[in-house]
Amino acid sequence: HKALAHLMRTFTDAQEFNNAVAVSDYLKKEKLNKDNHKLLYINRAHYYQVREDYNNMVQNLVKAAPMLKKKDGKGRLYFIIGQIYQMLGFDAEAFNYYKKCISSNPAYELDFYARLYMAQVTELGKSSDVRAARKLFQKLLKDKKNIEFKDKIYYEMAEFELKRSNLEKALEYYESSIITSVNNNRQKGQSYHKLGIIYFDSLRQYETAKAYYDSATTALPKDYDEYASIKERQEILADFVTQINTIYLQDSLLALSELDTSQLRSKIEGIIEAEEAKRIAEEEKAERKAKKARFDQLSEPSGINEGTSWYFGNPSAVALGQSDFQRIWGDRPLEDNWRRSSKEGFQNFDNNLENPSGDLDNETANTTQETEKSGTASSADALMAQVPATDDAKKAARDKIEVALYKLGNIYNFKLNEEKNAISTFKTLLKRFPETKFEAEALYELYLINKKLGNDSYITYKDQLIAKYPNTTYAKLISNPNYTEESTEANEKQKVTYKIAYELFKNEKYDTATYLLNQALNKYQETVFTPRLKLLKVLIVGKTEDINLYQYQLNNFITKNPDSDITPYAKSLLEASINFLEKQKRLLGTEFVKYFEQEHYFVLIYDIESQKADEFTETIETFNEDKFGEGNLKTSNLILSEKEAMMMVSGLKTKDEAEVYHRVFMKEDVISSQAQNTKLHKFVITKDNFNILYQSKDWEAYLNFF
Repeated sequence: HKALAHLMRTFTDAQEFNNAVAVSDYLKKEKLNKDNHKLLYINRAHYYQVREDYNNMVQNLVKAAPMLKKKDGKGRLYFIIGQIYQMLGFDAEAFNYYKKCISSNPAYELDFYARLYMAQVTELGKSSDVRAARKLFQKLLKDKKNIEFKDKIYYEMAEFELKRSNLEKALEYYESSIITSVNNNRQKGQSYHKLGIIYFDSLRQYETAKAYYDSATTALPKDYDEYASIKERQEILADFVTQINTIYLQDSLLALSELDTSQLRSKIEGIIEAEEAKRIAEEEKAERKAKKARFDQLSEPSGINEGTSWYFGNPSAVALGQSDFQRIWGDRPLEDNWRRSSKEGFQNFDNNLENPSGDLDNETANTTQETEKSGTASSADALMAQVPATDDAKKAARDKIEVALYKLGNIYNFKLNEEKNAISTFKTLLKRFPETKFEAEALYELYLINKKLGNDSYITYKDQLIAKYPNTTYAKLISNPNYTEESTEANEKQKVTYKIAYELFKNEKYDTATYLLNQALNKYQETVFTPRLKLLKVLIVGKTEDINLYQYQLNNFITKNPDSDITPYAKSLLEASINFLEKQKRLLGTEFVKYFEQEHYFVLIYDIESQKADEFTETIETFNEDKFGEGNLKTSNLILSEKEAMMMVSGLKTKDEAEVYHRVFMKEDVISSQAQNTKLHKFVITKDNFNILYQSKDWEAYLNFF
């Protein structure tokens, strides 16, 4: 029987749980002696602990406990039963077993923790019960044997007050736990973590919470059970505080930029002095707090030097003092004037000791004042350098605020679950930056959050998004609930088409590639892969059409696909093309060339404000079909300058063809200047001269040449 009880344990540890259950079931039918029964109950409890079935675990421990003797660790088993009942929420049962643990006269540390946890599960039906529990905590604090456990006592006192929703006392006791955690980083880290939770979840003071989470991740060991989640929240808060500080700093700098130089300097020096006064006050407060903690330590005799109040006779007080010193002042070298970051004034003081006839006090005071003034002036200069003085610098500051507001809205919404703050932040973004590049996403987030909260305003955001950004993924997700599923299918089909079209492109089969790309773009809905198909079409234009049309289409692609991951590549192509034309322009010079044995274009220049592009395109294409149907002519529209646009007909292979086209066009008066009530310019031009014209924008010079 004993061997079988041990075999059950072996199967459990090997995670052969079916075999462990089989052994347990077999032994239920056997008649066991007391020792083997005790062993079986304990091993069954272990099995249920591994399976995280704490209800059955505690039931088996309760059966085993009466069979144990003191030498078997009976007090420890009672303590474990109390812990499980406390975890399961049965405080009365937990209280009884902690009491049994104490009655078994266990080792001091076990006795201490049993008393500590017993205070946590005391029945609190009346205010007198609460007072009794608090009295018990105070008794534990005063017991001289518990000096090394003070951090744990304060921690449990904080937990007790937190359950009573007494946040003020809980915060005080967690802080006391930190101060008294001299060599226990795990306990100190737990207290920092609890403070971070309170400031995060209850008080919503995220900057303060961030500071406590920073301390928690520093103090806690990496193998701490919750370390990963604590680290994750610390990183969220770090990001949050970064965005908050960015907005505050850039807004402050922009406000300062409106002041003249003298006002600016005065304002900045006032800010520096106020911050310095605040820093000194905080250091003094921290030092007073540390002194009080040291006094409290000294007022109670240690276990080593009972009855003495000499500081260095109390190792705990010395360790606490050292810890507090490092917390307030950091690691300072062992030297004179360690408090001062600048020693210059005090070096002068030392030099004056050799000249006692001087006015020592006045010189020292003057030197110190001069040092402080110098430091303030230096800090003021550094801050003034950050104030944006030019339009470009102010725009850069506003850009930082815009990005920070967008990121802050997402942090509120996705990471902090603060929907109302997310709404407020996104609305601020749209109000302060009406042309923001994040508008579509902000409208979508406002739509989702308001719909979730039951606010009718979600309809307004939905209508705005669909009206202004109908081709975005956000608008399509609203219009078609099945968009994601359908988009995934379309995405895969587009990838297949792209692969084939790209092979055709590499083999210079441009017409077939264009045909396949057009089919895919017309057949399948827009997906994240669609921009690749469109850019491949533009690359084909670069191989088969005029370079200016290629640049125009690249510009168009960049404008319509700002968020695509291949837009940076399109920008690099456009930049390379522009550089090429500029180089070509330098080689050709600014004069138009008289070489006509090349392709020609017919060009119509018109006022861009007339907005006649579609009408002109339709009229010219009809004319081409009627009069030059065999010529395979193509019509395109380009922007020439801020004021002028141009229609361009390509496919006129020779000078003679171009002259005939121009003659017929003018005779037919296809697009009449008089009818349009605007000045139109019509001419034909060689491919080389068109490139010169497009770069110089000097169409008047070309008309003279023409």
